Amino acid sequence: MRIKQTKVYQYDELSDKAKEKARDWYREGNCEDSYWSECVIDDAATVAEFLGLDINQTAYKTMGGETKYKPTVYFSGFWSQGDGACVEGTWRASDVKVDELKEYAPQDKELHRIVDGLAEIAREYPDGYFKVRHRGHYSHSGCTAFDVELPTEQENELEYDSPEYKLLQVKLGEDEETLIELARDFMNWIYRQLEKEWDYQNSDEQVEESIRCNAYEFLETGERA
Repeated sequence: MRIKQTKVYQYDELSDKAKEKARDWYREGNCEDSYWSECVIDDAATVAEFLGLDINQTAYKTMGGETKYKPTVYFSGFWSQGDGACVEGTWRASDVKVDELKEYAPQDKELHRIVDGLAEIAREYPDGYFKVRHRGHYSHSGCTAFDVELPTEQENELEYDSPEYKLLQVKLGEDEETLIELARDFMNWIYRQLEKEWDYQNSDEQVEESIRCNAYEFLETGERA
């Protein structure tokens, strides 16, 4: 048996080239860990409640064997054509909360546009709802299937196949498309928040801060000791 001694370095003791390799090592591990997305997804679930959307919960096991639940948000990113985000859940017109959303996110004009659009539909169809589920191999908003119901008393009062009935069906179809588009706009909003957080977590400044806080040690070449 023999003992070999290896000199190890703190991040700030490395050369610029070795620092770059150390940052690459950290980013590679960051790709495999989903911790960075949890706050974004939790925030999205809160926003969804104001929009009237109750996101489904998915059960998972912690390392300690405890069962916990997290919002059912699918995403992939951030460099391929099929990347994006989508959710599964149920929307109810009666649950849209415009004022609460605008108080929660006063500067987010895109969310204001979405909630205003949903509120307009909710006023016309107070019993309206939809269920949305993920489908397909990708995670973007287009990989979703919707089951939409926009009940209206007028539909029951009109004679089937009358000109008025046909016009109403056209309007219902248009409003359904608008509702689905708004829901998918929200999913795209989630993806953009995830992308922003990913870019922040993987910026040189944030990676360096994380390496320093964890006091990781490296070989002279920048490889993890």
